[in-house]
Amino acid sequence: MAGASTALAGCSGGSDDQNLEEARSDSMDEGSRPLTWIGPAWAARDGQAELYKEVTGIDIETTTAAVPTVQQRVLGGEASSFDAFSAETSGAGALVNDNSVHIPVPTDDVSWESDTISDLFSSPADRLEHLGTQTETINEILWQDEEQTELKFPPHVYNFDAVGYNPEYVDEANLWSDVFDDQYEGRVALGATASITIPEALMHLVDQGMVDGKVGDLNNPTEEQLDAAIDFLIDQKTSGQFRSTWTAYGQSVNLMASEEAVIGDLWQPAALDTRRSGTPITYSTMSTGQKGLQGYRYWYGGISPTKAGAGGSRSNYAEIAKLIDIHYGANFPRFIQGYGYSVPHYPNTDLVRNGSDDTGEGMGPEYYDWAYEGQATYDPVDEPALFDPQSYDWADEEGEPSDEGGVRDSGTIEDRIDKVGFFQIWPDNASYMTDRWREFTSA
Repeated sequence: MAGASTALAGCSGGSDDQNLEEARSDSMDEGSRPLTWIGPAWAARDGQAELYKEVTGIDIETTTAAVPTVQQRVLGGEASSFDAFSAETSGAGALVNDNSVHIPVPTDDVSWESDTISDLFSSPADRLEHLGTQTETINEILWQDEEQTELKFPPHVYNFDAVGYNPEYVDEANLWSDVFDDQYEGRVALGATASITIPEALMHLVDQGMVDGKVGDLNNPTEEQLDAAIDFLIDQKTSGQFRSTWTAYGQSVNLMASEEAVIGDLWQPAALDTRRSGTPITYSTMSTGQKGLQGYRYWYGGISPTKAGAGGSRSNYAEIAKLIDIHYGANFPRFIQGYGYSVPHYPNTDLVRNGSDDTGEGMGPEYYDWAYEGQATYDPVDEPALFDPQSYDWADEEGEPSDEGGVRDSGTIEDRIDKVGFFQIWPDNASYMTDRWREFTSA
């Protein structure tokens, strides 16, 4: 992602004067052609494509690609091949900030009412006041206009990533600092994505008084902070703290499942795949540390219409808006391991819990209450560190949480929001960061 974002900054996937009336002329109206969509595997799901066709009668051709490849193809001359693209916040800036290849989406065109949207999006500065200027970076990628009438990068999913650990070897881990604890020397799996790993290290360093900084700096660090973080990570790496660094999701699963590593900074789905291998794992309930500077890594993924693709006609744009709208309901979590990814509309229980839209596919009371409210499952769970929500039979009718039921790791969504440590973006000093990051990867 580092190379792609840096190399493509300033590229254009379509001229700035393209608009809804002037781009590709072929229409997908009434199913005359499929909708084309490119995005990572966690975004462009077959289940979503099937649901979209069921609701609209229009086929979808999905192209699965990692975020750097999405950037390369959309910015490198293939924008007209795709009606929509998906990415997450550390990669979307090159597509919607550095380059204008997207079509802003009016809130009136999708189910976006402030009283039914998570306040992470409706009022991030108030909800995440403790993050200071980090909240400005949320608004910068979220909104096209100061009046907040158009979404620059419409969110459809978000999560709060943390530390995963094997409870047979680690009693408790609730800080990024635990990844650097020398009692786990040689048994740590560390992610090797610069824009993610560096802020995690900075949360540790600033909280421990080893580096100067404020929480508002952590997702957009200065060159001095980058130097301090990378020097620290190089020292940790060369001293043998890490069993391995991982750059691909599957690597992190293999390291934890084989018990070569017993603790690491993991994506939550990786923790679940580790459980499916038979290895127990607990996903942390993060603490904010000594100075309130540690906490979850918050990111969001979105879907945006492309100027050169969906911009072919008003009817094409309308069909893309339906794709975005369907994702806002309860449906997306069903296609990500059944595990309850967060959706912007989660406060709208009529929609997300009960399924009040055209799909009628709500999460159901047990699943919703487990995913968002911190309620236990209705059935007992013998081994919480092996609980797999994908294989659990979620009830569609109201029931009673069991005293021996399983609860979601990390707690309620409100608790997780209260403990967000940084919002994941592509930082201003990206070129300097990637130059120094090569020293870490080669150490």
